Amino acid sequence: MTFGALLTLGAWAGEHPSLMLTAQGVAEMRDDCGKVPAFDASMARTLAGADAAVASPIEVPQPRDGGGGYTHERHKLNYYEMVDCGIAWQVTGEEKYARRVADMLKAYADLYPTLGFHPVKLSKTPGRLFWQTLNESVWLVHTSMAYDCVYDYMSADERAYVEQNLFRPMADFLMNGMEGNRANNKVFNKMHNHATWATSAVGMIGMAMGDEDLVRKALYGTDETGKHGGFIQQLDYLFSPDGYFTEGAYYQRYAIWPFMVFAQCIEHNRPDLKIFQYRDGILLKAVSTLLQLAYDGRFMRFNDALLKGYDAQELVYAVNIAYNADPSNKTLLDVAARYQDWVLPTDAGFAVARDIARGEARPLTFHSALFRDGRNGDEGGIAVIRSTDPALNSALTLKATSHGLSHGHYDKLTIAYYDNDNEVLCDYGAARWLNIEAKYKGHYTHENKSFAMQTVAHNTLVVDERSHFDGNYDESMKHHSEILFTDFSRKDVQIVSARETNAYPDVAMQRTLAYITTPFLQYPLVLDLLQARSDKEHRYDYPMWYGGHMVSVNFPYEKALTTMSALGEANGYQHLWCQARGRNEKSATTTFTWITGDRFYSLSTATTPASEMVFVESGASDPDFNLRTEKGYMIREKGRKNHTFFSSLETHGTYDLQVEQSANLTSSCVGVRLVVDTPEYTVAVAEYKDGHSVTLCVANRSFDAGKHHTVKSAEGRFEWTGPYDVKMK
Repeated sequence: MTFGALLTLGAWAGEHPSLMLTAQGVAEMRDDCGKVPAFDASMARTLAGADAAVASPIEVPQPRDGGGGYTHERHKLNYYEMVDCGIAWQVTGEEKYARRVADMLKAYADLYPTLGFHPVKLSKTPGRLFWQTLNESVWLVHTSMAYDCVYDYMSADERAYVEQNLFRPMADFLMNGMEGNRANNKVFNKMHNHATWATSAVGMIGMAMGDEDLVRKALYGTDETGKHGGFIQQLDYLFSPDGYFTEGAYYQRYAIWPFMVFAQCIEHNRPDLKIFQYRDGILLKAVSTLLQLAYDGRFMRFNDALLKGYDAQELVYAVNIAYNADPSNKTLLDVAARYQDWVLPTDAGFAVARDIARGEARPLTFHSALFRDGRNGDEGGIAVIRSTDPALNSALTLKATSHGLSHGHYDKLTIAYYDNDNEVLCDYGAARWLNIEAKYKGHYTHENKSFAMQTVAHNTLVVDERSHFDGNYDESMKHHSEILFTDFSRKDVQIVSARETNAYPDVAMQRTLAYITTPFLQYPLVLDLLQARSDKEHRYDYPMWYGGHMVSVNFPYEKALTTMSALGEANGYQHLWCQARGRNEKSATTTFTWITGDRFYSLSTATTPASEMVFVESGASDPDFNLRTEKGYMIREKGRKNHTFFSSLETHGTYDLQVEQSANLTSSCVGVRLVVDTPEYTVAVAEYKDGHSVTLCVANRSFDAGKHHTVKSAEGRFEWTGPYDVKMK
């Protein structure tokens, strides 16, 4: 459907309830009461919340606290209570629930006109009820649902009072701010998750009140043209054609909440818009992609991210609404049944619970894929390689995207590795204590910018102890990495290669990851080629942040036993305790082995006697203990123009704590080396016990699947067709 068609369609249904609930849906819920276990449990939870609310006095405090503080949390609890009571009224018809919502809305309508900006000064867009406008939007999204439920119960005078004193001023504030700070107008019309919450809030309260003007502004921006903001433009700009959200999985988890909630409201009130079909079903793609960007039900920590997963309330909303929109996707039922212990007490939740009870769930399966970034899919992407053996559970990722808006990190070509239900090579994510007031009032801490965003906090190349783009957001936003080639078609070899030429002015980076299943190793192998090319000499750091505990190394090192110092002074290095240093003068392959869970992992890297190995730990220059303690292993190369870090990452062995036994705890790798390494070609060999080897051949400049390559070296002639070849012996 074209934008023009969207713009000219008629008004909403004008019935109540019609946002998340419908009259037909409520009737079905009542008729099937006691017949759908998962829905009955969720409705019991909702009724319990509503009963607790009506049994307590209404409290609408003067705003005072930041995230995690008493008044902040009280206003959050109030909107949850209003939603519970609104639904309870619809399902039971008991007036006490509707009265509670009406009375609380009256209390807010008394308070809101008296409020200036929130007293906590941590945001460029301060709210009135909350320290930032974002939370105000979230409050209005929920409260709109409650108002829709009790709309017909409230008298015309009651509705007029709350609309005039609460809803219309709040909607105007979200769109325009108020005297002294008009930044909200820019936020409302920008392409960002904050804007999605704001447009959803204004659109939903507009639908609840029957205000077409607010609905149009929510859909098409404050100028109503659809060219400078609004929900529809957000659908066009914030997702790639694959459904990848540019801020990364964690914020896709957050943004998908208002996207799906408002879409459900649009579907109920403006069905002619066919919102779930818009842009080739982009919202349903976004939910499916988000589910794929997870490991063991927890989202991969790209960019700013905390440890959240399928059980988050946002995903309950997303999965329920997506299934209601497309009941053919039975894997969504599997997610709801396995990972989520409740369903929405709405039409969508009822549909999910009903069809789970009918036994219609089908297993969610994972597959290797490239998820493109950028509205047109031409701004790099996230590659996720999954184990092809169903008995294994491993995932390897390469991030080669655009910056990712304000929550992006300076981490071009970073990798992460997950195996055996554990994070083996880790991404730090974000430095934040969510809604713990004592920790910077629930906001991102200063260390998020000074460490978590910096390049050295990631598993990628750092040049001269500087972060990519020198940590300059505006510069980073101009560029994106480039995916050179992928091949996920083989069972024995899966591979991805990407390039980054803008992160450092005079250094070109290229990284190739191969996930290889051999007949001679216990588990699949990862070969990692991280290349740096320059006309000038640099210091190259190759940090790898690992989960677990060090077991052994094959080189001597000197550990800081009594006093530790920071590894550097800026760009995240000031937050790294230097725990130990060492060099390997006896072998051209340096091996570091650690244990994560009950398996061992060995990273074997080609080095020279001049290479320096450094063990680090996060936490330096952190007076308020804001940083988590994470451990890293770093290889440093100094005075190099061109350098390729070639590594074999081997999974091996078992450790059984119960019987106090370990097996196969040493690496099978006996050596790794670069046979050829030119701007055109790289040939790397990893050798293992009993005469086995894996040879990785990569064309660095030509990626035509049909092109034949021939490379001569001191070790012989190498020939292959296509951008790569893997030979096993």
